[in-house]
Amino acid sequence: MNSPFDQLKAALARRQQQSDPLNLFFRDDDVDEDEATLRRLLEIFLRREAPINLGVIPGRLTAAGGELLAQSVSAAPALIELNQHGWLHLNHEREGRKCEFGPGRTYAEQLADIARGQERMTEAFGSDWFPVFIPPWNRCVADTHRALDQLGFRAFSAKRGSSVVTGYRFKEISITLDLFNWLDGASLKSAEEIVDELSAQLARQQTIGVMLHHKVMDEQAFTFLDAVLDAFASSPDVRFHTFQSLLRLGDDPSQEDLNK
Repeated sequence: MNSPFDQLKAALARRQQQSDPLNLFFRDDDVDEDEATLRRLLEIFLRREAPINLGVIPGRLTAAGGELLAQSVSAAPALIELNQHGWLHLNHEREGRKCEFGPGRTYAEQLADIARGQERMTEAFGSDWFPVFIPPWNRCVADTHRALDQLGFRAFSAKRGSSVVTGYRFKEISITLDLFNWLDGASLKSAEEIVDELSAQLARQQTIGVMLHHKVMDEQAFTFLDAVLDAFASSPDVRFHTFQSLLRLGDDPSQEDLNK
């Protein structure tokens, strides 16, 4: 019986029959301190010269974390992109799903916190970060979008749903796959489940975005990520991207129908 990675390679081979290349990006969330798991994640991507987007929590960024990120971007500016992941990653909702920028907060409150995050990112990294906003828990409300537009963000990245956020100056470039299940704590999905979903997306999408969380990754998760990256890197059809390089494409990846 073929392994899940044989299935993935077969799906990539079928994908090569399409005329357009596959655009692929990886987004790692909850970056705030210098951690062994973050260093390992960076090493995995840098070793392959593959880019990665890092969602930095500005209000929780430590001095050591900021130093590691600044040094990493300086050493590989085309491969490591820093983006803003909320402000403090705090839940402000009294009921329902967790949300930092949800219905329980006013537009003014949201605008102020997002602006504080911008200021902290610029204080820590100068111009070496790219204004993409990633809402904690991948959810927010229309007032959040208004604030992002007001503050000049270039892109918004959550988890792709049934519709795309449009009508603003920024573009939505959301992830299409999370490697983890989050019910009752984080657990890596099975290789079969992940590869089945990737294979389906390869058949219908031009852009795939994979969400990572270095804080919960163990040896099994890193080994799996290594194998997935090897499979993608072996395909001449795959183009690895940051948000900034996706925005530079002639086609707007945020406008494609990801739910065919």
